[in-house]
Amino acid sequence: MSSFANFRKMEIDSLWLLRIFTVIPVVLILMAGGGALWIYFFILSLLPSSESQVDLPGLSASVKVVRDKRGVPGIIGEKEQDVVMVLGYVMAQDRLWQMDYLRKASQGRLAEILGPAYLDGDHLMRTIRAGRAKADLSADLDERERAWLDRFVKGVNAYMSTHAAKRPIEFSLLEYQPEPFTRNDVLGICVALAWESSIAHRVDPVLTRILGKLGKDRALELFPTDPAADSGLVISDLDGWEPEGLLFNRVGDRPDLLRFPGFRGGSAWAVARTKTRSGHPMLGCMVYQVLTAPGFWYRARLVADDMHLSGAFIPGVPVALAGTNRNMSWGCVSASADDADLFVERLDKTSPNRYWRIDRWRPVKEFTENYRIKGRSSVSKAIKLTETGPIVSELRNGRALSLRWTGREGTALYPAFFALNRAKKAGEALKALKALDSPCLNVAWAEAGGACGLQLAGRVPVRPPGSDGIVPMPAWTGNHDWNGYIPYEELPSMNDTSSSVVTAADGRPGGATYPLFLGCYWDTDGKRQRIMELLGEAVEQTRDTFAAVQKDELSPLARDLTPVLMKAASAGGGADAATRKAAELLGAWDFQMKADSAGGAIFALTYQALVEQLFLKPLGEKDFYGFTDHQPLAARLVRKVFLDGRTKWLNGTSPERVMQKSFQQAVKRGKSLMGGNPADWKWGKIHNTVFLHPLTARSRFLELLYHVGPVPLPGAGDTLDYAAWSKTHPFQVVGGVSLRQISDMSQPPELFGISPMGASAHFFSTHYKDQTTAWAKGLSFKEPVEQSDIAQSGLDIILFNPRREERLSLQ
Repeated sequence: MSSFANFRKMEIDSLWLLRIFTVIPVVLILMAGGGALWIYFFILSLLPSSESQVDLPGLSASVKVVRDKRGVPGIIGEKEQDVVMVLGYVMAQDRLWQMDYLRKASQGRLAEILGPAYLDGDHLMRTIRAGRAKADLSADLDERERAWLDRFVKGVNAYMSTHAAKRPIEFSLLEYQPEPFTRNDVLGICVALAWESSIAHRVDPVLTRILGKLGKDRALELFPTDPAADSGLVISDLDGWEPEGLLFNRVGDRPDLLRFPGFRGGSAWAVARTKTRSGHPMLGCMVYQVLTAPGFWYRARLVADDMHLSGAFIPGVPVALAGTNRNMSWGCVSASADDADLFVERLDKTSPNRYWRIDRWRPVKEFTENYRIKGRSSVSKAIKLTETGPIVSELRNGRALSLRWTGREGTALYPAFFALNRAKKAGEALKALKALDSPCLNVAWAEAGGACGLQLAGRVPVRPPGSDGIVPMPAWTGNHDWNGYIPYEELPSMNDTSSSVVTAADGRPGGATYPLFLGCYWDTDGKRQRIMELLGEAVEQTRDTFAAVQKDELSPLARDLTPVLMKAASAGGGADAATRKAAELLGAWDFQMKADSAGGAIFALTYQALVEQLFLKPLGEKDFYGFTDHQPLAARLVRKVFLDGRTKWLNGTSPERVMQKSFQQAVKRGKSLMGGNPADWKWGKIHNTVFLHPLTARSRFLELLYHVGPVPLPGAGDTLDYAAWSKTHPFQVVGGVSLRQISDMSQPPELFGISPMGASAHFFSTHYKDQTTAWAKGLSFKEPVEQSDIAQSGLDIILFNPRREERLSLQ
């Protein structure tokens, strides 16, 4: 009996255990599902409302907003002052957290919301902006520029004040609320964009460290040169010095990706009316930029008075850097000009708060910046300034490095494009661009009257003899100071209306024969030559011929280097089946870096192995990252060694042996990544991008929500369809085409454009990533320009009205 009872007890316990272990997962799943549903509906409740009418205080008349099927707003009103105010409102509606993020990045305040990993970058941003002569960045604006800016800011703040309970989820996740926007916030975003778009502050520190590590003779083999530059003077103070400090400690890709997406070059061209099917000039441009989520560009269309402006805006800034106004079209890409230099300061060894300048000791100015850090105690950091600029390195033997940058006092980006957006003729466009200080941009333009051209704009220093813009010069003598700036009228331009084609890409600014020194950090002329090659294949230029340029995936480097690679591969002998097959596929390849190309994958694998073999060991991991981050540096040395036969860098090693070894490593890596048969390899299988959002560093869950990708991509760092991969994280694409635009100046103008993500920064919005698939395929969308077309494009229409009492007073 007792045994039976024990058996029954055990049976019952087992049954209940079975039930418990069945029910618990179900309950957990239901709870998780309920939580997920709650989160889903909570986030949906924070999305901008689909309002039909909005009362907006300060309007002088009603304004209609028409959103097309991709969520891009068309803003139609009677007066400019009203449409820009509504632009501020709808931009905040779509991008408020992104605008606040960019503002905080420009102010050096990201650690407040994202934690200590952002502190060094915050301190750097405050350092390069410290001690400016004018704290108010809007001080030099004229009345009309200031009024436009004020109305935009008023619209942004109106949205924030009326939607305090419906702000983007990012504010709740990060547990803070945005402050009202100001003029300085808007102009500060321009400063941050200019800074992150500068080549020099990213490359100069790396090459300075390499100079100290390798010594003059060895390091100069790596340094780029320019025909108009003297050989750089190398002072003995730099011997053996591998500087540390603000500009010298950046390692790895991710921190840079998640601060501010700077420009990384681009291609722009315009064709005269005699060469187009429409009989009117055409313009094309592609902006190369660090790729992030949310998408960078904010597209909008404004109609008021005689303004018809359609284009791409920086989030938080009310001017279009690319677009059309019916009379003109323009597109801008960053130019490979050197706008910053390091200088060696001589400090008093007994009192390092003094520095020598020309004839006497002078006091180092010191500022203290306080930083609030999410989850940590606040900290204070010192900023030290000399007459040259902020000190950005440690003190070593009475020496420190300071930085001079053209954009430290402001960029004039906003007033330059405010005027360009309203230009009706070429002369007005060129006058507008004269105001630009930073960043240096190549701006292509085409006007309805038939003219087209291209102008490099921005301040470029006049350096003294002995300075190549790379090696830090002594600051204490005064003999190596900048001698002002190259006059605007002498900067490279192609404004002869009889020219059939004008073009600029990432090559030497002004071309091979331009007599003045603008910098050493340009790429080869391969992209510009490829544009000319493609355009030359058509008798008449059309939207299709321009689109073919934008989708072109031919690698000039591969076209030149593959024959050398094939020779080395065929001389290897004793290869296994996979290696022989890879060589066969490479030999039949057309140099197109297409996503489904096996040949493209084999070449890229070999080039990656070649770069690692050439630079990783001699430079070390930290400086390898910095050196290869600016891809023309490695590419120029590869050309120098394997195409020009200047093999000093190899220290006696046979270039053929280096190439053979790289090919063998490439096949080995390819087999581990894509399987044993090279015929099955595809470039897009390993070459892809993930659009990273700043919030995703906080949790895996947020990463799943916000990240977009991986997206397989064609192209490479030297193709027109730009998709540069990280050499330290092969083959992750970090820089790509962030904006494509084609415009035909027929009347009315036709405008086509696309960006990688979508119009909205709200990740649950249907417009968060609805352009990504089309962008990856190289497509563009036609955009309405005329008021009637904008009005008819709408799937969603909102009427903005003055407040009732204001309407009565206006009546």
